[in-house]
Amino acid sequence: MTNYIMRIANNEEFETSIFSRRAYYTAMRRRWEKGMKILLAKKIEGKGDAFIGYAVVDKALSIDELSMEERDMCRRNGWNTKIVFSRLVRLQPPIPIKYTPVGRWPQKGALLHGAPIGDDDLNSVIELASMKINY
Repeated sequence: MTNYIMRIANNEEFETSIFSRRAYYTAMRRRWEKGMKILLAKKIEGKGDAFIGYAVVDKALSIDELSMEERDMCRRNGWNTKIVFSRLVRLQPPIPIKYTPVGRWPQKGALLHGAPIGDDDLNSVIELASMKINY
């Protein structure tokens, strides 16, 4: 099973919605499976990109499986999938990517969005967090 990095746009409202809904809307086409893990990253002012959380996929819903309100929101934003999380954890403080194994990768910034990440690298990032807040 493949794990992925998802980069959140520098938009406080979108970040808040992910943690309050325990879901992520995306246009990224993958074979989302129950149990996959996702590392959430975003640009932190003055610190560069950092990991802010991780999630475990419960299910992925196509746009046709969503409520009319969600469908409209997805169409406006160009999304086609809602990923629902069985577990969602905020990492505190955010972990600068440059201090993780991912920092040695050739991909940087927006190119990390959708990048696969192995269990060892993912677990080493999670272990760096001094505090983990469950949602």
